[in-house]
Amino acid sequence: MSVQRIAIVGSPRAGKSTLAVRLGHSLGMPVTHSDSLISLGWSQASSELAELIEQAPGIFEGVAVVRALRKLLQRHATPPVNRVIVLTKPHMQLSSGQEALRKGCATIWSEIEPELRARGVEVVHGAAE
Repeated sequence: MSVQRIAIVGSPRAGKSTLAVRLGHSLGMPVTHSDSLISLGWSQASSELAELIEQAPGIFEGVAVVRALRKLLQRHATPPVNRVIVLTKPHMQLSSGQEALRKGCATIWSEIEPELRARGVEVVHGAAE
């Protein structure tokens, strides 16, 4: 894959947005925050995000990213991104809704991580650049 795409996934309140902005600035790459799409509903937001990932290089972060990656794995035999950074430890206590979201993201991640690795995607746990 010649176009650089980085996905940042994980728990709510784990620092995904902060890391994405920092990486975007240091690497000179655009950042897409999936939270801006959540008002569309989960299915539509992840579909829109999957299309954005397919169209251009950049850093894609947020809780909808795991769903978008799952859609892309189903559509194509090629890796959807070059690297995934996984942030699982929240920096503050989560609300019950955020906790449910964390569990849902973790479930989807456990389903797609082996396939991403099999397709040569670099997976980094923690805030490593």
